[in-house]
Amino acid sequence: SGGPACSGVCAGQATSARTGGTVASMRAFGDCEITRRLTTLGQLSSAIGSSKGLTSSDAAALSSEIGAANSGLTSLKSTIDGQTSIPALKLEMVEIVSKYRVYVLLGPQVRLTIAADDVLALKPHFDAISTQLATRIAGAQAKDKDVTAAQDALDAMNTALANAEALASPLPTQLLALTPAQFDAGTAASILQNARTALGQARDDIKAATQDGRNVLADLK
Repeated sequence: SGGPACSGVCAGQATSARTGGTVASMRAFGDCEITRRLTTLGQLSSAIGSSKGLTSSDAAALSSEIGAANSGLTSLKSTIDGQTSIPALKLEMVEIVSKYRVYVLLGPQVRLTIAADDVLALKPHFDAISTQLATRIAGAQAKDKDVTAAQDALDAMNTALANAEALASPLPTQLLALTPAQFDAGTAASILQNARTALGQARDDIKAATQDGRNVLADLK
């Protein structure tokens, strides 16, 4: 399922393959399914290239996975195009899904790893803001201003940021280690879902930290 034009992009070819059952119709279906996956891999590569938060090591690891899938699918397409046996074609069609897992595994790996690295990339910026706000609080306190509320807000901001970092930090390693075999064994799905949940919580922490920073400034006025 899924793909650049959703799961129905190869619906016509799928119907022809089921009803016609010829070598030509099955080849056409296989070629369509592979082509849409190759298109998706290109889109994932673009997402990696345009990401500002993705680390170079994570980008290299993801690009390697995409490259391997691209090469494998291209080779499989060549095999399918030269195939004359319907039983063999059926086995090769299964490989399109079972060996590469573009939509249920590789796509989520790329998107979730980028999201995790994006969260982690925010920390240096917030650390600098935290330092600036602490300096302003110290300056206000030196002028005998009550800074209790401002300090509480700054502490809350730093706590929220620490929580976001703790949630996001382990995710890239966990995600990059996943394989199609783990997906088939049923162990990858829970890791992907846990990553989605953790990133949702991390985003909420980032939003809370942003508001806490605003509260510091408001309290210092």
